[in-house]
Amino acid sequence: MKTLCRYFAIGCVVAVMGMFISDICGSFFNGMDYGSACVLGMGMFLCVVIITCTGIVVSKLEQNSDPSDKKES
Repeated sequence: MKTLCRYFAIGCVVAVMGMFISDICGSFFNGMDYGSACVLGMGMFLCVVIITCTGIVVSKLEQNSDPSDKKES
């Protein structure tokens, strides 16, 4: 239960960070209308989150892999 609450809290923090980044991009890209710039910011944030999570999953898979499964050259 403790780890579930920890992951929930981390998810909430990441969601709040996404809202802030979306708002910052809405102001930063002032050549676009605000809504489109916010959507662009959320897309950029989503790309970063997906790349980070994929890296974490791949590193955990490599860490937990059985060394006897690897082919020796």
